[in-house]
Amino acid sequence: MIPFAQYLRGLASDGDLVSIDESADVPPDVVAAEALRASGPALRYRRADGVDLASGTFSGPDQMQRRESKPWSRLALGFGLNLDASFVVVLDTITGLGPSGGDADPTYAGQTASRTVDSVQDLNLPRGTEDVWPSLTLGVASVSSSEGSHWAPIHGSVISDDKLRVRTPAALSSLLDDDGTLSIALGVPPAAVATAYLLAVTGCVDVPVQACGVADDVPLVPTNGGLVPSATEIVVETTVADRYPDFQSDRHEAWEYGVASTPLSLSVERVIATDDPVIPFSPVGRPLADDLQLTGLATAATLYRRVNDYWGISPIEWVLLPAEAELGICFVATNILYAGFEWQLTNLLFTFSSLFDTVIIVDEGVSPRDLGRVLGDIWVKAHPSRDWIFSEPSAPAAKRPRYRRDGTTGARLYVNAAWDPRWEDSYIAPRVSFERSFPVSVRDAARKTWNDRHDAAAGDGD
Repeated sequence: MIPFAQYLRGLASDGDLVSIDESADVPPDVVAAEALRASGPALRYRRADGVDLASGTFSGPDQMQRRESKPWSRLALGFGLNLDASFVVVLDTITGLGPSGGDADPTYAGQTASRTVDSVQDLNLPRGTEDVWPSLTLGVASVSSSEGSHWAPIHGSVISDDKLRVRTPAALSSLLDDDGTLSIALGVPPAAVATAYLLAVTGCVDVPVQACGVADDVPLVPTNGGLVPSATEIVVETTVADRYPDFQSDRHEAWEYGVASTPLSLSVERVIATDDPVIPFSPVGRPLADDLQLTGLATAATLYRRVNDYWGISPIEWVLLPAEAELGICFVATNILYAGFEWQLTNLLFTFSSLFDTVIIVDEGVSPRDLGRVLGDIWVKAHPSRDWIFSEPSAPAAKRPRYRRDGTTGARLYVNAAWDPRWEDSYIAPRVSFERSFPVSVRDAARKTWNDRHDAAAGDGD
């Protein structure tokens, strides 16, 4: 388990985080969005008034650009993995944080946040260009029930010294009494925020954290709302003021496109913080934002596990919902087990998630690190009249793609960009290599010239 502040120090030591002074002229969400668009490093905003902020800490570079690091590399570091950990290892790690099938004995530790803050407005949370009030993003809500503590993502606005308006999964709200207590943890370890997103997108908010793998890795501490990570930068303890407040928000974190959410009005009872708190925030609604990446990785991890378990074997190499496409498309690399397997796999993926309306199937040997190669295989291997398969036009509407704004349904699509297992080898074009790019006579002449020069150089050395 790596605390958030330590995680930021690790990013900085790897040259993947830059500290800047907050500008009064440019809102933090504008700077954060531009840094993400340019595939820049994560940013830490050092502020004289209020808490320090960090953006891009759970996201990463655009995969259409060649970079050593990948969008999941930063999160891999936060999980305690090597910076170059494979995509599949990251998916397996995220899956292991969720429901484990049994009750664990959580590790308890002293609370890092021990300084009382007079008012939630003293935190000076960021206010975006389109926001009326300061915004709270990438929070983890904790609620207690008779079964244990339940986690889910939460975001919202600071209305006054003692009032918040937030959105959280409806499944978490159903666990609250009318005057129930809820704790909001900000600046939690990366494993904790990934768990909250995983429980939300899998519909497992009702599973207590004591029955999840995260309890083995993240030390916890009790609060008035429920258990939170002991290394939380800021804890806001609240009670429910109104379960059905009359307000709507135009901004939604990415998990809300796949999970029913509900608004809550909360009364702030207590705010505690570390001595020098730093918390993450996301430019919600902007391309490549942190909430997009967390939702995409949590969904991909879930789909990867579920579809592989379906056959009793593991034909699926990886599943990817790229933030570049704002999760509206799903790539899957697999071994085609039999004719029609791709159709069955696609239907399973559409059944398990409503975030995307397009599935692209590629060969098992294609790497998730090279999105350009994945897209290239669509051009090389998928014939539009044979390998692009559309559903009926009345398919259930996917919730994430932005090109359909009226709520109407439309056709879903899968593209089979993998070699057909029924093809003979002679039908498959050989991969172009240097050795195959020149006639035999030219290669022999080049080899002879190279050997003659090498032999001459060796002779001069003697």
